[in-house]
Amino acid sequence: MRNRPVPVILLAVFAFTTATGLARADVCIGIEESRDTLKEPDRTASLILLAKQFELAGEHVAPEGCTPTYTVSHVRFGDTITVTLAGPGGQRQGMALGINDVPALYSQLVRALLSGQAVGAMGVVDRTNVTTVQAAPLRVQSDSMWYARLGYGGTFGSLLHAGPTTGFGIRRELDSFALDVSFLNLQTASPNRSYSYYGGGSGMSGSWLKLEALRYLDARSNSSFYVGGGASWGGMNGSDGNKSWSGSGLQGELTAGYEMLRASTIRMFVQTDVVLPFYSSTAQTYAWPAPPATERRYTPSVAASFGLGWGHGGKARPW
Repeated sequence: MRNRPVPVILLAVFAFTTATGLARADVCIGIEESRDTLKEPDRTASLILLAKQFELAGEHVAPEGCTPTYTVSHVRFGDTITVTLAGPGGQRQGMALGINDVPALYSQLVRALLSGQAVGAMGVVDRTNVTTVQAAPLRVQSDSMWYARLGYGGTFGSLLHAGPTTGFGIRRELDSFALDVSFLNLQTASPNRSYSYYGGGSGMSGSWLKLEALRYLDARSNSSFYVGGGASWGGMNGSDGNKSWSGSGLQGELTAGYEMLRASTIRMFVQTDVVLPFYSSTAQTYAWPAPPATERRYTPSVAASFGLGWGHGGKARPW
């Protein structure tokens, strides 16, 4: 053995490994006739196409007398064909839209069964075997609702600015979940001693753009409470009679409400919003010749409002 050249030894090892691998990879395939609805010519074609997919996956298909054995069945219903491939590793099932879609599905079924993955998984699908059903899946369209809100709210600090609030937005709803995008959520107050603990409060606060996720507590009911949260970009600008305060930046948003007429294209809701700024409002005092003095205040706000929405309901359709 010591006298044999190294290349000859490597070649022998490679040949032995290859031969052993082919022996292990021998498989037989067949039709499960009791559950198959294809006609005989289509059955013959299916075995040829299925054998090709096994060979592409590195398996050697033998005509008979081997294990493991894989069986395939086809159930045609209308324009769809449900294909099931079963073997020692379990079974995988998929749906083809017409007979021309079956070869691509064979590719996924074989890869999924041999690798232990699911049909449609990232390691199973590639650009050559995407089925028509996967390329154009049925999705549930969300309800789309445009809305406007009117209400009353206040901005807090060492002063209180209270006044009317407005808001506009669009809400895309599923049964239990919604995405809400709104803008011009503003609260204003005119100078009036009743608006301030310390007299003379006035100003404006709110957000220019707000993004939230909402959760409906009674998902399928015509009316439901909901809660949610998100973030906004906004600010405040106000006066307490002595100093002018301002600030802007990112804000946290908390929302709770009750929505009615969810089964119609017209919606009504009442809603409470709490705004928690991630910044402090500042004011500067000038006393020449001393440098300006800067004061900071945290200015959260709260508002209650009534909203009216209009739009259209969703339905299942191909996208």
